[in-house]
Amino acid sequence: MTTVLYGIIIIFATFMGAFVGLGGGVIIKPLLDLIGKDSVAVVNFISTCAVFSMSISSTVKHIRSKTKIDFKLIISLSVGAVIGGILGSKLFDYLLGIFNNNMLKSLQGLILGILLVISVIYINIKNAKSFKITNPICIAVVGLTLGFIASFLGVGGGPINVAFVVLFFSMTVKEAAIYSVGTIFFSQLSKLITLGVTHTVPKCSILTLAVAVICAVAGGILGAKMNKKGNEKVIKTIFTIVVALIALVNFYNAIVGFTA
Repeated sequence: MTTVLYGIIIIFATFMGAFVGLGGGVIIKPLLDLIGKDSVAVVNFISTCAVFSMSISSTVKHIRSKTKIDFKLIISLSVGAVIGGILGSKLFDYLLGIFNNNMLKSLQGLILGILLVISVIYINIKNAKSFKITNPICIAVVGLTLGFIASFLGVGGGPINVAFVVLFFSMTVKEAAIYSVGTIFFSQLSKLITLGVTHTVPKCSILTLAVAVICAVAGGILGAKMNKKGNEKVIKTIFTIVVALIALVNFYNAIVGFTA
């Protein structure tokens, strides 16, 4: 039953992730934490695998659909995201040895909730200040920051990625969603490699992991297709509603964990 529930959550999350740039992890992580069947390390791993799978299927779908993509920008962001992903994974492993499961889960929920609220507020500010960064090193620093946040929190970082891309590269939410998913691919890849190299892959059900990956691939393909068809206003509205709801779930998880 838990595996079926995980599958439903993941296909919805990755669909929304590819559609409006949420990444999927920001939905998967707090909801799996809310279910409470697995440890924070296992939830992080399942979320990472699902979001990574979604990013592959979504990016391939965009390439096949000949979506206009600035690959130089994605490469520069991704170089930073890989480094940030490794650093974020290292910090998570370090804190896992200091805090108990509930405390670390609550800390992640609190930080993610705050970042989501900030992202929603910025995206909805009319004529918000934005920049047009072109220097590869500066772009890589932005990617490093995003990769670090995503890896440490165990999410793709979609809404945060979108807000950063809109802020630093003057894009619409619809355009930013594509680059968000591209950055997610590399940050999650680096995290998975780090887990493998350091032999810190947590033990989890192979069936659950397989269902997560299959559902994530399906969600990524469907979401990318909808992103291609959707208009900016609809995507922005859905982004705002879903992120606001997930922020509330994160704050709830944090409160429950800190008071347990």
